[in-house]
Amino acid sequence: MLIARSPFVLAALLAAATLVLAACGKGDAPKATQVAAKVNGDEITVHQVNQAMQRVGNVPEAQAKQAQKQVLDRLVDQQLLVQQAIEKKLDRDPRTVQAIEAARRQILAQAYVEQIASSASKATGDAVKAFYAAHPGLFQERRVYRFAQMAVSAPTDKQAALRARLEELDKQADKAKLLPQLAEWLKVQNLQFRVTQATQSAEQLPLEALPKYQQMKVGDVMFAPSTQGVVISQLTALQNQPLTEQQAVPYIEQYLRNRERLKLSEDEMKRLRIAAKIEYVGEFAALQNEQPAGAQAPAEQPPATPAPAGTAEQAAGQGKSGNQEAIEKGLKGLK
Repeated sequence: MLIARSPFVLAALLAAATLVLAACGKGDAPKATQVAAKVNGDEITVHQVNQAMQRVGNVPEAQAKQAQKQVLDRLVDQQLLVQQAIEKKLDRDPRTVQAIEAARRQILAQAYVEQIASSASKATGDAVKAFYAAHPGLFQERRVYRFAQMAVSAPTDKQAALRARLEELDKQADKAKLLPQLAEWLKVQNLQFRVTQATQSAEQLPLEALPKYQQMKVGDVMFAPSTQGVVISQLTALQNQPLTEQQAVPYIEQYLRNRERLKLSEDEMKRLRIAAKIEYVGEFAALQNEQPAGAQAPAEQPPATPAPAGTAEQAAGQGKSGNQEAIEKGLKGLK
């Protein structure tokens, strides 16, 4: 038996059918989740993946998905190892417990330092102008230096003879023969050495030594000793690459802010030490009162100066001086 339906009834039936189909479609769609993977039931979250991606740094958009996959694969591998460690009860091993506690202490201490340092204010325009004017070697008269560097593994008692030989060779007219002739002498002395090329801009050099570098001419040498050996640098080329005040502003601002962050952290550390009751016990109490013969308080080392475009690491205003880093890098290759 056919029942006649009005257009209004048909429209209502069609609308109801559409809602039912839509509801079914929603039920079939994947639900949003904060879980990126499950490893034997243990969850790896999207937050963990994002946090690991932040440590990777800037990744081109075209490579983002591949980078995410690699990061997640590493987290999966890590979780598999964690599960095995727990199964073997390594989480109860005294050495593991100590390492976990040390990491916890470091994380908490760093979090507090970051909180204190975060109150550092942005440098004013006057402070930026004053810094720019006070350091022409970094900006108006900025240079890029190219060195031939010889890293010599020489104990302290051999360094005086090495310096004397270098000074003797430095008196000759042909500076190009200096390092080759020194290399022959080192072979006779059975001293290991390695020769490399290095390019350093003004901001990569120690701030307190920058005037000495500015006075160097092509062919001049610099002798940098350490407890592990010596690095001898001969200037082979230099190029003027000044920075205008406008170009330097972001790097000076970053440097001055980092300097203030460091001061805030140091001041807070001093305050905490003064307010705290600190007692050294046993042999460590005696150590606090000992002063080695001839020991002097270490000189304050200024942080690295602001860097030009393309050297953001230096703009962070942290790190070892250029000489010390060069020495360690050069001597490392001899081990």
